[in-house]
Amino acid sequence: MRGSDETDWLSVNLAVLAKTQPELAEFLSGSEAAALEHAVAKNGSLTARREGRWLHSPRDPAGEAARVLAAAFVPGSDTVIVLGAGLGWTIEAALARLGIERVLVCEAEASMLSAMLASRDLRSPLADPRLSWMVGGDPGALMAALTDCGAKLVTLLRLASLEAFDADWYRRLRGAFERWLSKEEINVNTLRRFGRLWIGNLTRNAASFPGFPGIEGLDGAFEGIPALVVAAGPSLDDLLPFLGELRRRCLLIAVDTALRSLLLAGCEPDFLVIVDPQYWNWRHIADLEAPSTLLVSEPAVFPPALRRAHPAIFLAESLFPLGRALAGTGRGALGAGGSVATSAWDLARRLGASTIYMAGLDLGYPHGHTHAKASLFEQRALTSASRLAPAATSQAAALFGAPGEWVAANDGGRIYSDQRMALYAWWFEARLARREGAATKSLSASGRAIPGMALATFDELLSLPPRRSAIDDGLRQLHAIQVPADSAARLAETLEALSRGLGGIADSASRGLAAAQSGRQALSRGEAATEALALLSEVDAELGANAVRDIAGFLLPPLRDLFGTQASTLTDSLAQSESLYTAIGASASTQLALLEETRLALNEEGRLALNEGQPAASPKPMGAECDAE
Repeated sequence: MRGSDETDWLSVNLAVLAKTQPELAEFLSGSEAAALEHAVAKNGSLTARREGRWLHSPRDPAGEAARVLAAAFVPGSDTVIVLGAGLGWTIEAALARLGIERVLVCEAEASMLSAMLASRDLRSPLADPRLSWMVGGDPGALMAALTDCGAKLVTLLRLASLEAFDADWYRRLRGAFERWLSKEEINVNTLRRFGRLWIGNLTRNAASFPGFPGIEGLDGAFEGIPALVVAAGPSLDDLLPFLGELRRRCLLIAVDTALRSLLLAGCEPDFLVIVDPQYWNWRHIADLEAPSTLLVSEPAVFPPALRRAHPAIFLAESLFPLGRALAGTGRGALGAGGSVATSAWDLARRLGASTIYMAGLDLGYPHGHTHAKASLFEQRALTSASRLAPAATSQAAALFGAPGEWVAANDGGRIYSDQRMALYAWWFEARLARREGAATKSLSASGRAIPGMALATFDELLSLPPRRSAIDDGLRQLHAIQVPADSAARLAETLEALSRGLGGIADSASRGLAAAQSGRQALSRGEAATEALALLSEVDAELGANAVRDIAGFLLPPLRDLFGTQASTLTDSLAQSESLYTAIGASASTQLALLEETRLALNEEGRLALNEGQPAASPKPMGAECDAE
């Protein structure tokens, strides 16, 4: 029953959905709707039962959805995940919440979605550009969906009645959400630990950016040629005796931690990938020479990495707002799954590899080892060992430094792994499930099994035809890639614009802090805070309109850490505003000071000519002061 309303809502709603989600609308047009028993709730709204179970409240379905959202809402959330479509009441409640940037509806059955569309008028929510859908399929894809849409803080909105008919699917979906939360917690902790390091590296590296082309020029450069991506897991040692023959047949891409092993085996890789900003990561390659290897780097790496002797250095688009501003957008992005191996795999995909073979990608600790024998990790453990602190002590610290578990290995056995490795494995699994680029195979029999990544043998690679001549021809062409002639001048303009923008944010934050303090003082005297609140609204509008607000916000701590509990009074809210404006001002001032150092250094050394009419000098890398720890 649907009351007296005989409108063909399925056709009406599908017509709206066809404008915003045409593929989903086409898919649902051929889907049979689940059988629902519609009823009129006590407040006159539409509700329904399925197999005798109420999907929504028989009294007030919209009110129920609003209460569930209020109870579950995480303050500061930019995203709401709705588990189960139902009749759309929870979807409408989520879209009505102020500050929500996106609502993702996850529904196990297409038939339930069709039943929702056939039930009532949903034209308004369906037309909302913030609404997206995940219908059936692998629940693990939720992690990729949240990562791709840029979700930062998420509220999970559940009604048990909507999950009851596909309990296992929703259980696995919640498991994927928990893994995403773990990843985000790691990201937050990483930002807290390394945020200032990234910013410092970027400003010290800035002078070199105009001299380096982006990786977009590498797209398809080795179309149809297999690629061997070499990570530094323990199983890499098994590959080294075959490396010379494999290099004749495959494009060879190495992560930074594997370079030492390859050079000791007498082989330079074709590409070396480095993305980590830390000094200790730089040490993996600091004393190594690979003069024939092309370097692919993140702009925020430890500065000496960009002064190495390579035929060419290619910069990927930065992961960080300030890096994208300084190095420029459009350079081409590399996948970032938390491990340099994910970036190296994505490079192979961009290069057009016919098949990608992953070596040393163990994502665990086979036989209790952490890295290949020649890696800096293993060598440091051996050289620093003593009778009272043997190498096994440091290995144990690496093995048990994160929560661990035994997982399936490629050879059918088990391998000890941990939470960090699980996130890397998920990243590969999610990309392979989308069939992005070439087929990917693992050469690590004892490594962690990754769905979608079959096990390959060395014999399979050795049976491939030699391709080294074609590979070398392609590499020589890449050596000649040029950068735009005006790159240096554009960097000078960018530095000036960033300085103006960050200066404006620092000024706005100072005014906002003063207004919040003034408002609190007025309230303490029993007076109204009307004037202060009006000024705060002006400040917020200024900050929202500032073109570099994302850059200033990069170093801010998570709002839940900054604010603590949710404000219950206007006085508490103003106190939180003081904390926020103080943090914004400190972030802007810190980055402004670093940019000023960069600009002054560029002028002093003649790397850029900032005076009108003078040509820009060829930029030279900065950061000599970073050679020491």
